[in-house]
Amino acid sequence: MEKIVFKLWRRESESLEKFKQSLLVDLPETLESLVSDLQVNITDEDVDAAAALAQTNYSKNPDAIVFIKVVSQYYSENIISILKHLTSKVEGFIVSESIILQDDSKDHQGKRSDGFSQVVFLEKPLDMSDFDWFDHWTHHHTKIAIETQSNFTYVQNTVVRPLQKDSPNFIAVIEECFPSEAMSDPAIFYNAENNAELLLKNTELMMSSCSSFIDFQKIEVIPTSRYRMIKDNKS
Repeated sequence: MEKIVFKLWRRESESLEKFKQSLLVDLPETLESLVSDLQVNITDEDVDAAAALAQTNYSKNPDAIVFIKVVSQYYSENIISILKHLTSKVEGFIVSESIILQDDSKDHQGKRSDGFSQVVFLEKPLDMSDFDWFDHWTHHHTKIAIETQSNFTYVQNTVVRPLQKDSPNFIAVIEECFPSEAMSDPAIFYNAENNAELLLKNTELMMSSCSSFIDFQKIEVIPTSRYRMIKDNKS
């Protein structure tokens, strides 16, 4: 089983509502026989309050991110063709998944999950080796990210390779889910509600760790609504 992450951009002439319907209604029906797992993340009006969290150093953040699992990436060309029919642009990345935290009670099959999902695409700093980057991420940063934030889902995806030649050189894709209140309240985001001293401590710990392995000129942070559409269909 292989996992693929797709970044999708909608056509300028298409409304968000129509785009959303095509991903939440049409896409699951089309992919049902092709994938074992389908998750759709959309930058819709339900995450407007998280606008300040969004970051991009590329042309434009995608309008949606789709996560699929398929028997083999050999079948990905057919899936890409389907996605291109629904969008103006598609970028795909084969990834290796590591689930650190996952609260399944927050997901509702075919409906919006609780809270919001923050998806992060990262490139590696040029002056850092692959070994040192992954060593910091897995043996240092992961513990800090869990302890200093209110995330209830935390999935690390190591990029194996891109599916398009001209894609950014991402090394990882991270998905974290937070309570809705964390969209606009840093104290809730950093797991320090009503505690100014803990908020400062957690923020500093997190930023110090991030600055040790993240190139902030090559990062995308995308707040989204998360929809689990097909789950363990072939497991």
